[in-house]
Amino acid sequence: MFSKELFRRWTYQVFAPGVLLREKYNAFRELLRFDDVCLELIAAVEDIHYGTTVADWARVVHLTKRLRAAVEEMVTRLSRLSPTRYLDLPEYAKKIDFYVQMALDVPAGEMTQPFVVPLTDVAGDARRAGGKAANLARAAAEAGVPVPPGFVATTGAFRYFLEACELRPKIDRCLRRVDLSRPGDVAEAAAEIRRLILAATVPDEVAVPLAEAALALARNPDGTTVTLAARSSAVAEDGRASFAGQYESLLGIDAADAVAAYRKVVAGKYTAKAITYRALTGFADAETPMAVLFLPMLPAASSGVLYTRDSADPGAPMAVYAVPGLGADLVEGSVSPERLALSHEPPHILLERRSNETEVLSDADAAKLAAMGLALEKAFGAPQDVEWAATADGAFTVLQSRPMAVEDEDRNAPSPPSAAVAARPIVTGGMRASGGAAAGLVAHAPTILDIETIAPGTVLVTPTLPTTLARAVDRLAAVVAISGSRAGHFASVAREFGLPVITGLPDAFALLPQGEEVTVDADAGTVYPGRVAELLGRLAPTRSTAASPVAERLERLVPLLARLTLTDPASPDFTPSKVRSFHDIVRFAHEKAVTEMFSLVGDDGRGLASARKVKSTLPMTMYVLDLGGGVFESAATDKELRPDQIKSAPMWALWSGLAAENAPWPEGPPITDDAALDRTSAGLFTGEARHLASYAVISDLYAHVMLRFGYHFTVVDALCGPKEGQNFVNFRFKGGGADFASRALRLACVRRILTHFGFTVRSSGDLLDATLTRVPEHIAQKRLAMLGCLLAATRLLDMRLAGQTEADAWVEAFLARTDR
Repeated sequence: MFSKELFRRWTYQVFAPGVLLREKYNAFRELLRFDDVCLELIAAVEDIHYGTTVADWARVVHLTKRLRAAVEEMVTRLSRLSPTRYLDLPEYAKKIDFYVQMALDVPAGEMTQPFVVPLTDVAGDARRAGGKAANLARAAAEAGVPVPPGFVATTGAFRYFLEACELRPKIDRCLRRVDLSRPGDVAEAAAEIRRLILAATVPDEVAVPLAEAALALARNPDGTTVTLAARSSAVAEDGRASFAGQYESLLGIDAADAVAAYRKVVAGKYTAKAITYRALTGFADAETPMAVLFLPMLPAASSGVLYTRDSADPGAPMAVYAVPGLGADLVEGSVSPERLALSHEPPHILLERRSNETEVLSDADAAKLAAMGLALEKAFGAPQDVEWAATADGAFTVLQSRPMAVEDEDRNAPSPPSAAVAARPIVTGGMRASGGAAAGLVAHAPTILDIETIAPGTVLVTPTLPTTLARAVDRLAAVVAISGSRAGHFASVAREFGLPVITGLPDAFALLPQGEEVTVDADAGTVYPGRVAELLGRLAPTRSTAASPVAERLERLVPLLARLTLTDPASPDFTPSKVRSFHDIVRFAHEKAVTEMFSLVGDDGRGLASARKVKSTLPMTMYVLDLGGGVFESAATDKELRPDQIKSAPMWALWSGLAAENAPWPEGPPITDDAALDRTSAGLFTGEARHLASYAVISDLYAHVMLRFGYHFTVVDALCGPKEGQNFVNFRFKGGGADFASRALRLACVRRILTHFGFTVRSSGDLLDATLTRVPEHIAQKRLAMLGCLLAATRLLDMRLAGQTEADAWVEAFLARTDR
């Protein structure tokens, strides 16, 4: 294949060099387009890595796959520009690509049967049963507390469901749109995924054993039946991240509907709030497969939540939150429960009781529950957040146990005394649901929460603490609610994210006007007008994802994509063997492509047979080859061109400088390549001969111009368009008819001027190279016009300058003329 490509290029070079010029130019333009794509994609992944943007891992994978393809295209285009120079670059690029794929990899997980297992078989096995089921089975096995019987549809069943129904690629296509700065897109992606899952058929390998297990669980020994609960139990749930209230659980299910309930719980993995929370806590979707825990419904006389330590303080008491009947409204944050504080150590003395109307729990029942909580804390080795239910005969059952989310210890300091706060509070008497202090502008959300209208740093006033607030947790400064409690699921999420939350303020909407700036001190249950520096210096909400799986993968991935080690094109280390990242490959390909275009046409002008002569009053002979879009359509068939028929942006800018009224063309014969004339004419060629003339290869945004000025020549290679990152002006200046000292003096003048206008300049002997890159279109045009004036002014300058003083004066005069 490589030999065939070389033969094809040799054939074009010999018989149709104009075609080869166009091919090289097209490859160059495409390379620049992919260069732009690569840099944008690298920046997008860096934004996610450094926290500027929060997005789903599927979006990182999607952006990286696009980057891999774009880098490959750049390498291919560079090979087309020069098939023999960079033969080893593709192999080094493949090596980097391999490491990138390794960094993207998320283990797929198992799909082994059985897909339905008894709850007693999964104690501590979160990989198979998810966090909730594994913890509940462990609570019974290690802490000896009573838990309901049950069974689990495993994470393997979830993976098999997605695989059998070919849902994983479709889900990933939706998730790659998830960028939390665009909550509308998140909601649309979530709705589309749920539709896909709810329309799918659960395969028999999962459905049949699930239905059989549900019928058996619902049947009592006396032949009566009970309804069931289907509860989410995803991997990572109830672990480092609680996922409290983010997934869906169903109550009161008939056993015959167990398969449909399973599908609904799986679909609940993809609500907008669940996707948002998962992205914020740094998990990929594949890392949180969903198991579903089935339990029998209990005839609960009361239920609630037990915190075995109600703060990070080691001496903190236990707290019991209780409501009559089922606890769904309690954890959803829509009711204010009875709260009991008990001593942490036996005999668990009641320290405080806050009841709304009637007592829900007796002192003895509260102490019994506290003893169960202490057993759980010892078994799990950490404070626990326990959901419980009690029947009318006083029998307690543990329904869930997970690590307690408490405020950070360094944010758990008491509020400063009121005398230390100059401002007078406008709200007092609130209850802390999540500690901390923050300031922001008040916004009311009396009914439906519109995420897109919530500005970053908002203090949200709301009737309750619904779990949907988790969708806005990264935008909120604080939350103030009429009802709800510290036992609600959103309160747990708020504590994970360091978000101050106050509840129990019935007049919150009236006392906190929309748009007012306030400071919320959740630990003291107060709200102050304006910003209170004494409080804000003490506490600051944070979001900790530093140790998350996504963050760890990004730490490995981003250096392979974005680290730039090839910084100096002139260095001997600027070679394919030194590339260490995609960014290095992009930089190398870009720089070498520009170099290839700089030598687009040889001194003999091969490939310019179809070029047309430019008719002008300038003392030079110029031929132009249009590669497409470089001249106006009206001149398409003209054999010669006028300057005003040139459409190419860089060529026109350069010509405007050459032809400017103040361009100081010195007197002399028409300009040709005098050195070439001396070598080749022997009296046979005139100055009009094509191979002695100047020429330009142009398109709408590109120009490659070789100007022959007697015994010195100049090359200008420029791209000038609306995309600033692609624009460049390269300039080469060499030779002259005077002695070396005079040529060097002229070269020093040119260097000073180019440096003044922002060019990077290198020179050796009587050769000067200058580069200007990534500048706005109008700046590139101005610099090209300046170069035109400079070229006119420097003709025969090496023969006219008498010394350094005259050279200094000449530079000052030129700058005074062109800087205006």
